[in-house]
Amino acid sequence: MKAISVKDLKKVYPLYKSKMGKVKEALSLSGKSYHDDFHALRGISFEVEKGECVGIIGLNGSGKSTLLKILTEVITQTEGEIEINGKVSALLELGAGFNPEYTGMQNIYLNTMLMGYTRKETDGKIAQIIEFADIGDFIYQPVKVYSSGMYVRLAFAIAVTVEPDILIIDEALSVGDVFFQQKCYRKIKEFAGRSTVLIVSHDLNAITKFCPRMIVMDQGQIVYDGESKEAVSCYFGIKQGRYRQEPSQSIREVEVDFEKYKEPDRNIYSGHMDVVISRFFYDVNGQDYAEYCTEGDNVHIWMLTEARRPVEDVIVGYQVRDKYGNEIFGETSLTSHVDSFPLAAGKNLISFTVVWPEVREGDYFITLGIGEGSEVLNQVEQCWLNNALHLIGTTRDKTIFGIFNHEMEEFEIRKL
Repeated sequence: MKAISVKDLKKVYPLYKSKMGKVKEALSLSGKSYHDDFHALRGISFEVEKGECVGIIGLNGSGKSTLLKILTEVITQTEGEIEINGKVSALLELGAGFNPEYTGMQNIYLNTMLMGYTRKETDGKIAQIIEFADIGDFIYQPVKVYSSGMYVRLAFAIAVTVEPDILIIDEALSVGDVFFQQKCYRKIKEFAGRSTVLIVSHDLNAITKFCPRMIVMDQGQIVYDGESKEAVSCYFGIKQGRYRQEPSQSIREVEVDFEKYKEPDRNIYSGHMDVVISRFFYDVNGQDYAEYCTEGDNVHIWMLTEARRPVEDVIVGYQVRDKYGNEIFGETSLTSHVDSFPLAAGKNLISFTVVWPEVREGDYFITLGIGEGSEVLNQVEQCWLNNALHLIGTTRDKTIFGIFNHEMEEFEIRKL
């Protein structure tokens, strides 16, 4: 028996053209329609085995949250069938299911009662829930005074401590602090194999660690269902508007939209530059569509440039930032002591290789740049593509405290 079975699921929302549209439609004797249909789900089907941990990813508006709401009976489908076998615990919108006037303690009993647990059963779990939530005396205060972090702490503590057969989570963990997120992920990992877990998250680095199977959704449809790394490649293909059924057939190539890649504090437009990057593409260790890289991997980058005039001293560079915008590392041909080289007028192809260092796991964004000059303090920027490439850095089973790994040396113990 499957834990979750979904067959030809559809959800259609009516979108009215004006506030009075719904009233006019209800009162219309001719049956005239005053709305457009929005198809949030377009006939999706899948099954989840008991004990399986499955991630669901996709761009905003792809139908992920609508799917989870139907599975948890928050809303009903327009068409299709679902079958759920087992007790379900869900963590959806922030504070969903909480009465803001009730205290945290009262909301614990309210939520567990809605899940089908008796007061006696909740009494046996209450100490674990309070300990996991770790919000101190706020447990006795109305939840309307809670911060967003307190909301998610209490909601997650309730969801996992009751030990459901099926745990469904929709992006709520992104609200808590990093230490609580780690605590939650450890708990989810404990659930894998014992309970069925279905989770939506935009933290691809985290979700791929404990979801060997991932479903990719786009415009209300499932476009991929399978191995997690392939799912991430599919997701980025959709994000960049270049998804193909067989991504390995062609190298990734990006048409440059200068407005998209312009930094707010840089007034650089294609019409004002003597050299522009018209296209760029890359691979990791020769693998097209690769999204992951680890220490020692070669990230090959090619830039097709168009120069309006000959340029004597070209400077090529890159800057790598984390998802918070912090500059992690970068280099230019000038500071790398590469011999100065010219760029002919017209089209040129420039390529270089970045050897990935041992940095902590996470999302990294590579900015590409072209400049002109022969001295560090005397150079002119020509073209700057902010956050042009996105890669997920991984480590070889090491914990990195900080940004870069650093080894201890000359270690010894002396008995005193």
